[in-house]
Amino acid sequence: MFELAKRILRLLRIGLTLRRLRRSHGETERQLAREAIAAQLADARGMAMKFGQLFAGDDESDPFAPLVRGVEPLPLAALLPLLDRSLGCPHGEIFAQIEPYGAAASLGQVHRALLHDGTPVAIKIRYPFIVDAVNAELKIAGLLPGMGPVRRWGIDLEAYRALLRNNMARELDYRSEAARQMAFAAGVAVRGLVVPRIHAGLCSESVLVSDWQEGGFIDTVADWPLRDRLLLAQTLLRTLFVSLFVHGEVHGDPHLGNTLYRRENDGTPLVALLDFGCTLPIERQRRLALLRLIIALREGEQLQLLSALGAAGFDLVKLNGLRAELPAICQALFTPFLVEGPFHPEQWQLSQTVRSILGERRWWFRAAGPADSMLLVRAFDGVITQLARLQVHLPWWPLLEQCVGAELLAEAHALTFADLPAEVAAEGELLLHGAKSLRVRIEQGGRIDFDATMPAAAALKLPELMPEEAIAALESMPDTDLAGTPERLKREGLKPQQLFAFDLNGRTHRIWLE
Repeated sequence: MFELAKRILRLLRIGLTLRRLRRSHGETERQLAREAIAAQLADARGMAMKFGQLFAGDDESDPFAPLVRGVEPLPLAALLPLLDRSLGCPHGEIFAQIEPYGAAASLGQVHRALLHDGTPVAIKIRYPFIVDAVNAELKIAGLLPGMGPVRRWGIDLEAYRALLRNNMARELDYRSEAARQMAFAAGVAVRGLVVPRIHAGLCSESVLVSDWQEGGFIDTVADWPLRDRLLLAQTLLRTLFVSLFVHGEVHGDPHLGNTLYRRENDGTPLVALLDFGCTLPIERQRRLALLRLIIALREGEQLQLLSALGAAGFDLVKLNGLRAELPAICQALFTPFLVEGPFHPEQWQLSQTVRSILGERRWWFRAAGPADSMLLVRAFDGVITQLARLQVHLPWWPLLEQCVGAELLAEAHALTFADLPAEVAAEGELLLHGAKSLRVRIEQGGRIDFDATMPAAAALKLPELMPEEAIAALESMPDTDLAGTPERLKREGLKPQQLFAFDLNGRTHRIWLE
């Protein structure tokens, strides 16, 4: 309880600073607020620091950059008792030397050391306090209500919480990380890629020992010859393709601090991929469905996109409301694979394109996707960021063909999808001949406080999307049947009409189909 209270107070201070950032005026004030948040996140470590890494850019002047490159470490002396307990003997019996200064991360810190045979290794030691801290943060996350877009668009918050709990449990157990790192090294054999060798006999729940990797961050290779940068870029892209479509597990934490670059003794450019605490396993059926989608889009095939995306893990019922926009959305999502010739990442304005297609309904599309798609998007974003920094352009489709091979491509090409469930198909018919959008507007004194546009299909889930106070207000009104509205609309069709209009707490609420 004491640790929980401490974490709550710490996170409250971060929340207050975030509020200050939102209300700040002028770039100087905003920069000071960003620096204050970054410092608080670094001090908090744990999930809070991981959250801050999501904001980190690749500019050294970015106040969040230190969260990626490493923050102030704990003294080695504070970690040595834990290391000795993990090894079951004094550390001096295993290591000839341990450098006192380490690289600190969110859950632990890494120290360079030498085995007695002279082998340089990296010792990652989990912070002694971090398990209690993360458990406290998970409890806090479990108490958070669904608010804003989460509530409005029906995002499955519990699925995200479960993903967070499972990932944090795996990240906190270094034995799990060691096993996944060894499996990745065996399953993703890409030229130019180095995955550090694990010293399994020295690993435990709280200690991970692997070969030490020399190298610099991506800014150190900006002036390398074009040929070398092209080879590095190919290694990055091939690693993503092989890990996703062949191995079935991708690196889920691709920030710039987890990749080192160097040249081999013969001058060959190498990419060392570090930190396998967060990885994303993807079932074979989902991988094949993604490949099938890419192939169909390239060949101009009239594929049932709703069924294909359902096989890739999307919620068919939610996605049904965006059926008309799916061709444009898929073209935007898979653009790098559809371009003939080298693809220019800086021209792939995915967020802006999806916003132009869906507007606010992009939240509905996000709600339809599986919770773990967030990690897959991060994997692609990480590669895109590094390709942009390397200033090279590669053809994605030929590389994908080489990585997955003819046999897997043929298997994906032959993949068929199940017919749509009767309920989804019937709802689709309703959408084809009725209203296109569900509108929700809240006004007070002539001022619009809230204005949202959702797919018309959202009306069929209206009781699940509305806040409890609005449900209570409607249920107290005579001749109002909120619970029966979805069934009525299924019978009569999603025709343009006003569904509800009522006053609540001095504000006028209107809900209608148009």
